[in-house]
Amino acid sequence: MSLTGAELAARFGALPVPECTRHLGFSPLHFDPAGRELEATFVGRPEFCNPRGVVQGGFQAAMLDDVMAVTLIMATEGRFVPPTLELKVSYFEPVMPGTIRARGRVLRLGRSIVFLEGDLLGDDGRSLARASATAKLLQIG
Repeated sequence: MSLTGAELAARFGALPVPECTRHLGFSPLHFDPAGRELEATFVGRPEFCNPRGVVQGGFQAAMLDDVMAVTLIMATEGRFVPPTLELKVSYFEPVMPGTIRARGRVLRLGRSIVFLEGDLLGDDGRSLARASATAKLLQIG
């Protein structure tokens, strides 16, 4: 069963949201537990842009890191957080300010390590930036 709308907001709202995630304008849209995939948006603020008017790569990396982390948190029903051990980002096309769509996926969930993937998406669904990450599984509580 996929979670959308109020269900997802209620479930995500039960988890503490870091201030950095709030600052990036994170908003979850849809979570598919079976596919362990999350769709969300971020807000590409003008102050995130470089002199060319494009969202700077460090902010893109932070958005990708966040969408992947929240995907893992949702996939484990809030039992684990994923401190990032390694992050690789490929930048394909400029990401413009405004609403930025993102997708996170859990590729493999081991006993102590998780492999994640994330995309920032254009309006047509093509990947503008992609990240892969290796993270440690850290139990909450």
